[in-house]
Amino acid sequence: MIDNITIREAKFEDACKITMLKLQVWLHTYAPDGIEDEYADYLDAEITSEKTRILLENPEKKLFLAEKEGRIIACYQLDFDTQCPVQEIDAPELSVLYLSQHFHGKGVGKSLLLHAEQEVVNLGHKSIWLTAYCENHQAIHFYKRQNYQLKGKCYFEMGDSKYENLVFWKELNN
Repeated sequence: MIDNITIREAKFEDACKITMLKLQVWLHTYAPDGIEDEYADYLDAEITSEKTRILLENPEKKLFLAEKEGRIIACYQLDFDTQCPVQEIDAPELSVLYLSQHFHGKGVGKSLLLHAEQEVVNLGHKSIWLTAYCENHQAIHFYKRQNYQLKGKCYFEMGDSKYENLVFWKELNN
């Protein structure tokens, strides 16, 4: 575990840094073979500072940051307004858990996940769900080690393509 990590709720003025972190992590995770037109179009339209500011103003979403020495190294987002693709699951979604690759394997992701789970419990919920891209083996193994159960699959659509995602769920202790 690295020292001097703080977790705090994101503020409006963090929007640009959050956007840069999301772009960095997204490209590292999903574009290991380079940037295709489909990826560039998606990122240019969807992961922008303006969309991040809109997200930060939405009361149905909560965004938290992990910082080291005042620099954002990771973030997570809870969505309270999304429907799980697995019909019997009625819980908040952990829609984002992004961690700069430079901090992998140091306990930051686990700390953020535990923080997210506690936030969900504090807000009166008993479980949480998330999706992970089926080719993101590092994330899938991470969630399984944290006792998330595979409950189904869904598809992320980008351009003309569909990408299989796995749906994970976890019951939380109060």
